[in-house]
Amino acid sequence: MRVPSDIVPGPLLSRHGRTRVGWLPRMMGLLFPRLAIRLGTILDLHQHGIVVRHGSQRKATFVPFMAMADLYLYRTGDRLFGPANALAFRRDPDDAWVDAIDDHGDGFRLRGEIIGGQLRERGPLALRALEAGDVLTFHTITDADRLAARTAGSAAFGDTAVVRLSAVGIDVGKRRIPIADIAKLDEGGPDGSLRLFDAQGNALWSVHTLSLFSADLFVVLMRTLIEAQQYGITQKGPGPGS
Repeated sequence: MRVPSDIVPGPLLSRHGRTRVGWLPRMMGLLFPRLAIRLGTILDLHQHGIVVRHGSQRKATFVPFMAMADLYLYRTGDRLFGPANALAFRRDPDDAWVDAIDDHGDGFRLRGEIIGGQLRERGPLALRALEAGDVLTFHTITDADRLAARTAGSAAFGDTAVVRLSAVGIDVGKRRIPIADIAKLDEGGPDGSLRLFDAQGNALWSVHTLSLFSADLFVVLMRTLIEAQQYGITQKGPGPGS
């Protein structure tokens, strides 16, 4: 999937982070370097993406919503249940993660805007790519890494597993699941899982929602493909891995 290279940020909507750090955060930063990095980062929310400003490096990086390949929602501290209170994003697996956590001002709204921005601007591009026969890549992490993220954030992520999605099916590891075999996607698993079922109610694949990067985008694309199959809309292009 090719992302345009001429995307501009658009109007500034809001700024999140701290431009000044008091003596207590500075002292905490001596003990917890990762916290100091977070406190020194400013996230500018624009119409078409996020401008990341690293105070110590005096530079800004624009990350368009359309180019955000990976979004990751996670819980921090001792929060075991309820909505995730942190988010990390990156353009692709070779880039560093950028955290949007509660110590960025109005973090809940910011995370919602980032997720909505990816769906709004990357979603249509991804659908067109699928219609053209492209294969899209998503990533998952282990349950152990997901739990470790509560204390270490995105730094806890080890190796990721690849899930390849095309208009005719998905590849999970060495296993292929044709779209024609998928009758339902369910996000309401009792353990927080996302599950695919066939017409007989048999589970074809399951993953914890917080172990799948860009889970909201994956759900939207998968539901679209399932509906297209059920309504007999012809999909073109090779299967995953071809």
